[in-house]
Amino acid sequence: MPDRSESLERWRRVLTVSWALVGVLILAAASVFALVRISPALVPFGLALVIVFLLRTPVAALERRRLKRGAAVAVCYLAILAALAVLGLFIVPPLVDQVRQFLGAFPGYYDRVLDLWGQVQRQYSAVAWPSWLDDALVGIRDGLAEQLASWSANLAKTLFSVGGGAVSFLLNVFLALVVAFWLLKDMEVIKREFVALAGPKRRDEASIVIGKVSTVLSGYLRGQAIVSATTAVIVTIGFTVLGVPYALVLGLLAGALNIVPWFGPLVAEVISAIAAAFVSPWLALWAVLVVIGAQQITDMFITPRVMSEQVDLHPVLVIFSLLTGAALAGIVGMVLAIPVAAIAKGLFVYYFEKWTDSSLATENGALFRSAVPCETDDRSAMTDEER
Repeated sequence: MPDRSESLERWRRVLTVSWALVGVLILAAASVFALVRISPALVPFGLALVIVFLLRTPVAALERRRLKRGAAVAVCYLAILAALAVLGLFIVPPLVDQVRQFLGAFPGYYDRVLDLWGQVQRQYSAVAWPSWLDDALVGIRDGLAEQLASWSANLAKTLFSVGGGAVSFLLNVFLALVVAFWLLKDMEVIKREFVALAGPKRRDEASIVIGKVSTVLSGYLRGQAIVSATTAVIVTIGFTVLGVPYALVLGLLAGALNIVPWFGPLVAEVISAIAAAFVSPWLALWAVLVVIGAQQITDMFITPRVMSEQVDLHPVLVIFSLLTGAALAGIVGMVLAIPVAAIAKGLFVYYFEKWTDSSLATENGALFRSAVPCETDDRSAMTDEER
């Protein structure tokens, strides 16, 4: 009888966990559906969270210098406004001019690509191609021509509607700055309230989970911003020295595309090579080498220092997360794949070690290597009540 009762109890627990998982999946699906429906209204809040995670470290540093939290946030905002003023005076005017020139030269690129294809076709017309290869090349040519025409039409539509999009973007940025200010100012209070929602028995666990998630997200965003900015600066300087057309535009594009791992730098190399190829084939090669060199410099010297301690993922997990993110949500999924995977790995390791009372992550591990312990911003910052 005892064995039978233990077996029934075990099956009861299994069924309870199974139904709980089904409920969680249903709740997750409903949440995703709701988020998709209201996603336009959430844009300023998403931007606000990015601002919060980027500024929480400098705000905490100013707080340690005995500034009140509101004053620390105001100082960071003044620094941002000063940086935007400098960009508006010295970076934006030449950037706008180069973008205008680049868009004006786009139809010429299209015509020259077709002329180049015609020259290659005439030069090798005497070669006895297999019929299937000739058909394939003709199909590729027609497909490229159709795709380029489609891109040109879409580009024209985008430029025609860019005014309304710019107004909407500026409005979202303004709302994001307002929301981020209040979130940063009351961050400690909001964190205590979220921890309190877990109940007295779960407060320590909730505090640890919130700390892990916020540490990974803030570390990833800060690191990605530094890596992208460094890539943009190196590429812009290199292209300017080499004489690559539209160096500033291509440099900023390389920095922005660096957010998408692997695929982004490859696209930047192709675009840069096309822009430089119409000056000289050797310049196209040098342009590709500059982008690759900038990527290697950031990967070897910048990324390990600013991201490894916060987002410590094995290459196998990185590849799996990128492919999964791309399959689920395309480019957006690839951008979000690494921080989501890092958070999931950190929570899995925490709960596994808690439930099994054993160590899984080690400093010399592979899939479950532990990050270097560091003091988080939340521990070092003091609230006004604590002072």
